[in-house]
Amino acid sequence: MDITQLPTPALIVDFDKMKNNLREMQQRIDALELKLRPHTKAHKNPAIAQMQIDAGAQGICTAKLGEAEVMAAGGINDILITTPIAGKNKIQRLVKLYQQYPDYRFIQVIDHQQHVIDIAQAATEAGICIELMIEVESGQQRCGVEIGNDLVSLIEAINYSDGVSYVGLQAYSGHLQHIKGYQERNTQARTVVEDLFNYINTVLKPKGLAPDIISGGGTGTYAAYQGLGFSEIQAGSYLFMDTTYQAIGDENNQDQNNQFDVALKVLSTVISHPTPQRAVIDAGMKCLSIDLGMPKVEGDSTLSYKTGGDEHGIINLLDGHEPLQIGQQLILLPSHCDTTLNNFDTLYAIRGTEVIEQFPILGRGRSD
Repeated sequence: MDITQLPTPALIVDFDKMKNNLREMQQRIDALELKLRPHTKAHKNPAIAQMQIDAGAQGICTAKLGEAEVMAAGGINDILITTPIAGKNKIQRLVKLYQQYPDYRFIQVIDHQQHVIDIAQAATEAGICIELMIEVESGQQRCGVEIGNDLVSLIEAINYSDGVSYVGLQAYSGHLQHIKGYQERNTQARTVVEDLFNYINTVLKPKGLAPDIISGGGTGTYAAYQGLGFSEIQAGSYLFMDTTYQAIGDENNQDQNNQFDVALKVLSTVISHPTPQRAVIDAGMKCLSIDLGMPKVEGDSTLSYKTGGDEHGIINLLDGHEPLQIGQQLILLPSHCDTTLNNFDTLYAIRGTEVIEQFPILGRGRSD
């Protein structure tokens, strides 16, 4: 069908731009002689994850255990769960994944001795061995053990425990992904992890505790780490992009990131036009995420969007702009692709104005 037939608000993706973004990032990671482990919180769909793997990705990341369950059910067989879990229910669900998919690989991120104790006990009782990756503090001040004796003790605790194995370290600096300016962003991203790699070389390796995998980086910082020792990059937003990532700059342009195209969009309809300077569309905060700012109207920089509440978006027109038509469709470019996608059940892939495929967003709401 044509996009004019879609009920709005609708989440759409330019399919060719998405595929180009997918290939472009894979080629860039290959050129750096690293592995790409894309973060699927960006799209939450196993079929798209499989496209990434078919293009050369090592496996995938999920932010949460619930997303991992969705991806495994969809046939994705190499999954890194990047957020620690706690509590008997979550740990039993992790055990169940190992039991249900014995030929799949699941790696669980942890950062505390209690994680090791609880997961090791459940795994030993189930007769399995769960692979653990330790998150290390990398400037974000979120999860992550500090570099030093606590890290050594945590690695040793895993090595001394039945039911678990130590496979690597996660060093993710999410707070630096949107630093404006290519050189400045890469410099900051590299600086916050240099102490970790020095510690690996001077302390962990001599103790026989060097990680097999070092995972981290993102769409904004994937190129920052040459020669340091990362083995895989967790970029995700490159697939769809958004106006925030578009404005961070690249190696050729301080103000515009042209490495990847903005492919994810929201189709909306004009439902009211109370004044010559104000129109209203049917896309509010329940579909357009505004945590990183307001979306932009595609194709007309003289129109600006501001939220009108849960269900309404307000379009401001400059004086002299021709009125919009009731029923007219507008396309919005989100400021944050991940949180916008999580508002929808279906992603419509388009080519031109034709809908060519539908992707159910199976991981929507799976923050469990």
